[in-house]
Formats: sequence, structure tokens, C-alpha cells
Amino acid sequence: MQRRPWIATTSVVATLAALVAWSAWQRWLVLAASPFPLGVDGYFYPLQLRSLLAGHGLAYPDFPLTFWLMAPFAALTDPVVGTKLAAAIYSALIAVPMYGVGRALGGSRAAGLVAAVVAVTSAGSMSLTFEFVKNGIALTIAVGALWLVLHAAAAPTRARIALALVGVAAALLAHKMAAGIVLGIGVPAALDAAVVRGALRGRRLVCALLALTAGAGLVIALVPSLRVLGAGLWTTDAAWDAPALAFGRVRLMMGHEPLIGGVLALLAAIGLARPVQRWLARRLAVRTAPAQTSPASHPPAPGLAAPASLPPAPGPAAPASLAASPMAPGVRGAAWMVLALAVVIGLPWLATTDAQGLGFRMRAAAFVSLALCAALAVRAVAGPLTLAIAALANAAWVARLRAGLVIAAALAVFLATPRDRTEGQIVAHPAMVAAIMALDGEVPAGDVMIIPERHLMFMAAWYTGQPTRLRPEPVPAARRWRVMPLAFIRAGSPLDDALMAARRTPGVSPPLGLHPRHPNSLVLVREATWAWVLAQLPTADRRRLVRWPTI
Repeated sequence: MQRRPWIATTSVVATLAALVAWSAWQRWLVLAASPFPLGVDGYFYPLQLRSLLAGHGLAYPDFPLTFWLMAPFAALTDPVVGTKLAAAIYSALIAVPMYGVGRALGGSRAAGLVAAVVAVTSAGSMSLTFEFVKNGIALTIAVGALWLVLHAAAAPTRARIALALVGVAAALLAHKMAAGIVLGIGVPAALDAAVVRGALRGRRLVCALLALTAGAGLVIALVPSLRVLGAGLWTTDAAWDAPALAFGRVRLMMGHEPLIGGVLALLAAIGLARPVQRWLARRLAVRTAPAQTSPASHPPAPGLAAPASLPPAPGPAAPASLAASPMAPGVRGAAWMVLALAVVIGLPWLATTDAQGLGFRMRAAAFVSLALCAALAVRAVAGPLTLAIAALANAAWVARLRAGLVIAAALAVFLATPRDRTEGQIVAHPAMVAAIMALDGEVPAGDVMIIPERHLMFMAAWYTGQPTRLRPEPVPAARRWRVMPLAFIRAGSPLDDALMAARRTPGVSPPLGLHPRHPNSLVLVREATWAWVLAQLPTADRRRLVRWPTI
């Protein structure tokens, strides 16, 4: 029967389109359930978009590409709805480049579909959609850039190399995590492709590795934030339950995705090892070769002496559809970096308590390495699965059955995925929103509100238009106003008692309670009153609050 490649291509395109549409709709349902922005940095994105649409550039210095991509949605609707639409659509679109990278790593369309399904159904991907929008969009850009890099490494042409460079530049403009993933996986892929083609060997290879090492060291030396991120990467307090994220005592399991990714990486590493692959290739050739007729069973023709020994006739090679597809140049280097990344992310000694730390960010993006490891696992099990099917089925149907089983596994993952992936979701409470809105007009123009929590800081900036900061040090004391929630004050604490006492003390400007439920649920305090309050506190509490701990 003549093959029709367009049927397979059309099926893949239709599947990916349905997957993206379903995923975007599921994300939108979560985002639209609240009229307010979601997440710790929920109001940060509308603030940036409002400033961008007003022609003032970004309100806060940041990587610009994700906001440029969100701006059209904000222009069509408003900054809050536009952020949610962009988050739902761009995060769901990761299925498309994930299919491309998964197909390159896994060597088949089925592997690509597995990677796409795992990515869009993961708890980590959903969490980024409503908690860290910029990261979620940037990871879609990063996987797309990685797809272009692998495409160029497999068959380098000027057009492909140019597109790959554009993709890398886009990742660099999107987010530090996106840039790290593309460079961390793409550079080894490029080196592997150059080695396979003979462009880098011997002294050239050593020089290239030394140059890359020196360049990486120079970048780390010149960028202090990179050193800070790396310094707190590990901890001696091992978390054996392998949470995706951790906030002190609160641990978000995220479906154990880091742990699953680490286990898949180890299994794929065993299956992709060269000795294992060679052994499987020999077994596959023996299993699929037709039985050879023994020379001894045929007597020699009359007048011809039987030869003392005849070399065995070589059996035909296994059909191309049964053998594992060879890795294209660059894929092996990328594959081993993906496996190493998944193992590191799954280690229990990774520090995840700092929301701005590298360990936290790596765990938040664990679904990327998990999806790619799933594609590599498909490649790793292709040989054993083929041997098992070949024992029961006609060789011509082995490849189709193998692909069908893999796609059935992907469908099972899709159907088994919970539809309410909202673990760790942070929602703005209407009472707190009302309290923040009541700040409008209470602080003189030009003064600065010092708020120890990022969520409330961005919320106050959105509703009041006043400058806000996490830290008090850059602001002159005469212009500072402290804004504190009860989570920072702690009910029944000495600080709570001192704020209540300040309201009863003559000559002290009283703190202003703004929340409807408790006088100190959200309180506005002048800097002079704050100095008086600190003087009333025990020494340990005073020292802690002078440092102004932030969340």
C-alpha cells in the first residue's frame, strides 16, 4: 500500500491545534474565575502593560519581549484582561515547539506528541500561567528557540542558522530562565553537531571548550545577580518528598513532576547508552531476519566436492521502520543535557525556599525537562518494544503498533490529568483589594509607600498610581509611609500591641487601619510613628523589623 505522508502530517497538525485550543481554554477558565489579577506578581503585569500602552515604556526595568507580546491583547481589551488572555494563549502554545523538540529528541512523531501532551497537562505549566506569567510565556519562546537550534544543527543552512540566532536572541530578550535553557541545551547541541561533522576535533575542540568555559566565567563575574542565584542553589536540608516549590512549611507537590522527571531521565539514560543500543540493534536484526537455509541441508551438485566450510550467509538488515532512527547531529548533545537537567531538578538538596532563587525557578520549570525526558524515554523503549511486538506480529506492522501504543500512552496521560490544576494559586481577596483601594489619596503626592510584600506592593501601585517600594533604604525618611498587612504584623505580637497603643497615645500620629475586618489587617503608618512603634518593642523584635523582612 502506498504511503500518504500528508495524512500523518495533517493528523499531527489537527492534534496539536486541538491540544492548544483545549489547554488555552482550561487556563482561561482559571484566570477568568476572578476579576482581579492572580499570583504573587499578579498586578505587576498590568502595571507594565499600562505604562507601555501609555508610551512611557516599562514601569519597572525588565526583559521586554514578553510584554511586547502581551501588549496587543491589552490594547484590544485592558491591561488586566489582556494579561490573562496572553497568559492563557502563549502558555498553551508551548505544545507546538515542544512537539518539534520532542520529535527531534525522541526520533518519531509519537515522541513529539508525548512531549506536547505532558507539557500542556502538567501542573507546573498551569501554575506558571497564573502565578508567573512572564516565565510561562518565556518558556514557550525558549522551547521554540531550542527547536530552531536543533533544526539548524541537523542540517545547517544560512536560513536555518539565521532563524536559530533569532530564536536565541528572542530567548535572551524574554527571561533569564529562557536564556539559560536555550544556551544550556543549545550550545552542547551545536558542539555535538560540529564534532559529528568533523568541524571540531582534537585541538580545535579543546580550544572551543576552553573558550566557552572562559566566556561563561566572564559573564558570571560581570553579572552579580548570576552569582547570587548560584550561591543559594543547594541546601543541606533535603526534601525527600521532592516538592516542586516550597515556601517554608508550605510545600506544593505539583504532581511530583520533578521526581518523575528525574526517574524518567535515569531510565532514558540507561536505554540510550551506546552499549545498550548496540545490543538492541543486534537482537532486532536477529529477530527480524528470515531463517537462513543451512548449506549442509543441500548436497553438492554432481562432480563438485563439498566445501570444508562455508561462511554463514549474512541475514538481511532489519527493516528501516523497525530500527531506532539514528540521532541527527546535535541531538545527542542536547539529549544528555536535558537528562542531566532533569536529574538536577529532581535532587532533594535543591534549595527552593527563596522565590527569587535559582532552585525555585528550576523547580517551577521542571515540566520542560519532564516533557523532553518523556520523549527521550520513548526513544529508549523503542527497541525493547519493537522486540516484544515482533515476537507476536508481522514485521510490517511492528512500527505502526509501536507508534499506536505510544500515542495511546499519551492519550491516557491526557485523560488522567485533573482538570482543576490550581495548586498554589494566589487569589486577591476582595476585602484586601478594597483596603488597598482605600489608600488612594491618603499619601501625599511624591511620597513613597514601603510595602514588605510584592503582591500588595504592585496592587497598591496599580490602584493608587503612587510610587511603591519593597525596601525603605533608597527613600528619604521624610517621604516614607509604611504599609503593613496582618501577615507581616502577626496578630497578638508586640508589633500588633504597639500599633494599637499608638492610636491611644497623645502626640503620636495614629496608624490608619484600612481593612474592614481588623484594625491592623492593613495599616498605613507615618515614618515618625513607625520610629515610635519600634522603640516600644522588645530588642529581638526591634532588630528584626529594622531589617524590614520582605516577602
